[in-house]
Amino acid sequence: MRINMKSMEQNVDSVDRISQLPEHIIHQILASVRCKKDAARTSILSKRWREIWASFSNLVFDQRKFHTQERNLQGVSDSQEIKRKIEAFRNYVNNTLQSRIQQKVSIQKFMLHVTYYNQELAANVDRWIDAAIERNIQDLDLHLPAKKRRCYNLPQRVFAAKTITALRVYGCKLGTCDDIKLPHLQKLCLGKLHIDEQIIRNLICICPLIEDFRLINCSGLKTLLVSDVPNLKRVDLHLCRGLKKVELLAPNLEIFWYHGRKSLPCKINLSECKSLKSLSLEDANLKDELIQTHLSNFPLLEKLALSKCNVKNITISGFRMKTLIFRDCRKLIEADIDTPNLLSLEYKGCIMPFSSFNPSGLKEAKLYFEPPKEKAKAGFWHEEDDQIWLAGLQEFLSKFDYSKGLKLVARFKKNIIIYEESNEILLPPVYGLKLEIVKSSLGFEDLLDNVLRTWHPETLSIISSSSSSFSKIARKKLVTSEEEEPSCCRYNTVSNKCWRHFLEHSKVESLSSTRATSTWIGWLRITSTKMPQTTCFRLNWKSHKSLMHA
Repeated sequence: MRINMKSMEQNVDSVDRISQLPEHIIHQILASVRCKKDAARTSILSKRWREIWASFSNLVFDQRKFHTQERNLQGVSDSQEIKRKIEAFRNYVNNTLQSRIQQKVSIQKFMLHVTYYNQELAANVDRWIDAAIERNIQDLDLHLPAKKRRCYNLPQRVFAAKTITALRVYGCKLGTCDDIKLPHLQKLCLGKLHIDEQIIRNLICICPLIEDFRLINCSGLKTLLVSDVPNLKRVDLHLCRGLKKVELLAPNLEIFWYHGRKSLPCKINLSECKSLKSLSLEDANLKDELIQTHLSNFPLLEKLALSKCNVKNITISGFRMKTLIFRDCRKLIEADIDTPNLLSLEYKGCIMPFSSFNPSGLKEAKLYFEPPKEKAKAGFWHEEDDQIWLAGLQEFLSKFDYSKGLKLVARFKKNIIIYEESNEILLPPVYGLKLEIVKSSLGFEDLLDNVLRTWHPETLSIISSSSSSFSKIARKKLVTSEEEEPSCCRYNTVSNKCWRHFLEHSKVESLSSTRATSTWIGWLRITSTKMPQTTCFRLNWKSHKSLMHA
């Protein structure tokens, strides 16, 4: 057979479509690559990729990732080692910035995350920020160590950078913020800072386009009053020490996320936020009546998330509600839910508070049941009250519409069951059971990959119909994954390798044997006689450490 080399070359040239991608698409690809070395490697794809990489305007300098690549030298003190790492990082940033300055390209994003900091580095940070501002920076992200004695003073010229649209500042001193000229600022995030009411007024009121405002672990602010900000769409307040009152007069606000401190109550007034679509409250220390009052003010609400709140009884209604989340609301007894268009439900707690709710319209659900403190170390139980509770839970699960392709996943410690056939659900009678109703759009192979990657289970059981191919798919996937060195993920680091690299051995556990190797297997053996088809795999896994030394 003759091979026409000229024809092959023409075909290869004709399919080089990756070089024909629009420049903004290539920039998005480069920005989404986590490892900057991998992004740099794309320059070998073609001459055009090399030219675009050279002018790439997203600069990310993360000292956490940088110094982990440096090997510690023997006989060097900790202070000398830190100084060496600071110097190496400083040289790296200087060289990279210098190349961009020489090319006279604009800088779209500049992210600097510093872990080791001294006064010498502070002068360099000033110059780096100046260089970014001179290159018409749009997205400025600064993370510096929040130290009382050696806190970095943010240059006031940052607040006069007219091209900035997004500003994130962590661990710095802001100064007075008297002369602010940020006409295009849309996103503002302040973290680990000392601030007061005047600084907030100066920052928000003088920025007419601000849409997204977040305070994370800040101190000094007692009252937050926001008004006359027509474009404001999102406000996040997380662990702000001393904050006692929040009042948002923001008619176009769509997202509010508050994470408080249980010991420090905070009054929250959102009555003017009629456009709110997502409300998240954690450790909000609000009583039932206040939460009900809030909910009645939000006719457009689509998502409600309550975590570690003191609510005991709650009524939730609305045609627009799509997502409900209750996490660790340990006093919650009953949730009366009338939301015909609800798609997703998540619950983490001790009891089952949804006895009157019909979940047939849900597309997915997560139910994590925490054992009572006095039974935290218990496994299987046999008390009559528990059996009644389990029967109620099984009845609730039977109301889901499994004909739409939903699948039930039950997890207890390192044991997992996937139910394909859900006409009759038999749950293991254990404390600490975790259940997930998985949406139909996730195929069985993808579901299996997710389970194996996330949990590394010791036993994996599949309950399916007699005509189902699920068990055959699982058997093929697990058996073929026992090859000594899987061909996938060969060049990935250990933390990025898939589950196949960690699986040491798998075998099908016989459920017909009269001898049970564990209480869990014993329960499976008994219940398998009541199910159409049960296949159980026992899995052994390698540790991350063993792979690192391999």
